[in-house]
Amino acid sequence: MIELSIYSSIANPPRGDNLDRCMEEAVQEAEAAEAAGLAGFFGGEHHQDKDGFLPSPFVVLAAIAARTSRIRVGTAVLLLPLHHPVRVAADAAVLDIISGGRTVLGVGLGYQDADFRAAGIDRRERVPRFEESVAILRQAWTGEPVRHRGRSFEIDGVRVTPPPLQKPGIPIWVG
Repeated sequence: MIELSIYSSIANPPRGDNLDRCMEEAVQEAEAAEAAGLAGFFGGEHHQDKDGFLPSPFVVLAAIAARTSRIRVGTAVLLLPLHHPVRVAADAAVLDIISGGRTVLGVGLGYQDADFRAAGIDRRERVPRFEESVAILRQAWTGEPVRHRGRSFEIDGVRVTPPPLQKPGIPIWVG
């Protein structure tokens, strides 16, 4: 079976004007996608783009989840090395609850130097940060305390609450 979804960068080239309108249009597009029988709505992430490319996909996806009831909502992609994995685990779990278990976490390495500079992270560290983060996310969604000692992160006994609705955790799609 073929499933179709919508992806939105939620940007407004060339200068990023009227992003409030763009975000409301994204919510309306998701509602229309659901009404048309599409499978999901996905939003990306970038920072420092002149066109205003969405820097906070979880926030907009929560609005979409609250105004839809069937379609999956997810990131395509969240630039995982830019974030602390415990925070991502918590934000994604809350989105999963708001959506009633319809969340997909699409993650990627990232490639734009400006994204890494804005986060104060060395772009050369993106691969180990990414790999460790995926392992931490999976552990965080078990409901057990996270214990991880790696090159990029050291976590000792942190419990992520609330847990996501989906068991054993939110699907992670790698882009």
